Formats: sequence, structure tokens, C-alpha cells
Amino acid sequence: MAERVPEFALLIGVFLGLSATVSAAVLSGTLFRPLLFGAVVCYPFAAFGVLRSDDPSEALPPRVVLGLGAAIGLLTATTAVLERATVEPLDGVFAAVVVTLPPVAYAVRFGADVNPLSPVQSLVCCAVVGAAFLALAPRLGTVSALLGFVLGLSGALYADARGFRPTHRQQRVGIAAGALVGVSVAGAGVAMRLPLGPTTAAAAALALTPSLFVALTRTRTRRHHRFRS
Repeated sequence: MAERVPEFALLIGVFLGLSATVSAAVLSGTLFRPLLFGAVVCYPFAAFGVLRSDDPSEALPPRVVLGLGAAIGLLTATTAVLERATVEPLDGVFAAVVVTLPPVAYAVRFGADVNPLSPVQSLVCCAVVGAAFLALAPRLGTVSALLGFVLGLSGALYADARGFRPTHRQQRVGIAAGALVGVSVAGAGVAMRLPLGPTTAAAAALALTPSLFVALTRTRTRRHHRFRS
């Protein structure tokens, strides 16, 4: 019976998510926000099924989940473009990334190895793109800083899941560098009279991302070093 939990949870989540999306779309006459509402309703049921199963990949193949996540993200971005009169383009990109991340995380956790890049290469790519959004935050707004933060942290967590293990020294250097760069960005923003909200958000993202990465991966890193010793 336990092996069927993921299937039942997913079916219930999909049914409720589709019902919520259709109902909200009919009532509002739009699709972008109803899609997000449907994802919010559906994902907890899928997460319940994953957590309650010893091997959810038997019922929920990782590559299928990854494909569905990519389709949901693409659909979210497309609806944001079609409804650009009421939805900011960057909001659409941020929403598409957020709704795609849970299926991607599931696929990474349960072995859908479809990324041709190495863990370090993936981390560098995410860091560069994330840094670009952080740099553009004073111009594009706080959502740009949030997007940069999500991309950077997600890239680091992906690299960790695929075997990237920074040493304790590298962790300390990263935390110190993040704090230094964050404070510098905040000071430069004040000196240049940049928009306070987006600049502060970008500075906070730079300062917090390395620390948050270390905090989230501390147990796994300790086990790795203990095994090596």
C-alpha cells in the first residue's frame, strides 16, 4: 500500500490543482495567477507522496517529473508574456523559475542525470546568471534580486547534490567574501543614491547566499569529511 502513496497523492494533487486553476481562470479571466495558484495547491500533495515513500521514483519516474516541471515552467512564462499588460516580464520569469524548481529538485534527488555540465560548471553558470540579475536589481527592481538569489543558491545546492564538496576553508572564505561584497554593494548603493529596496535586497542576497548554502549542506559535508578521514 505504501508503494501506491505517491501515485494517489499525485493524482489528488493534480486533480485539486487543475480544479483550482480552472476555477480561478474562469473567475478572473486570466491564466498566469491561476496557474501559480494551482501549483501551490498541487505541490504539497506531491511532496507528501515523495516523503512517505521509500522509493518514489518507481511510481514517479524522475525524468517524467522533470519534463512536467519544464512544461509547467514554460507554460507559466508563456502566459506571462501573453498577459504582459497585467504581468511584469521579470515577474513571469521569476514565477516560471519558482514553479520549475520543485520538479527539478526531485529529478536531481532521484537520479535524472540529464545535465551535460559538471557540478562545478553548473554552479558557475548559475552564479554568473544570478550575479547578472543581482547587478541589474537597482534598475529592474527587487524581483531581479530575488531571482538572482534563487538561481545562485539553487546552482550551489545542485552542485552539492551532484558531489561538489567545498572544504571548510573554502566555506569560510565564501562566507567572508559574501559578507564583504554585500556590505560593499550596500555602501555603494547609498553613496550612488541607488533605489534603496532593490539595492538592499541585492546586498542581502550576496551576503546570505554562501552562509545559507553552508547551513543547508552542513550535515552532508560533515559526513563526507568523516568518511574521508
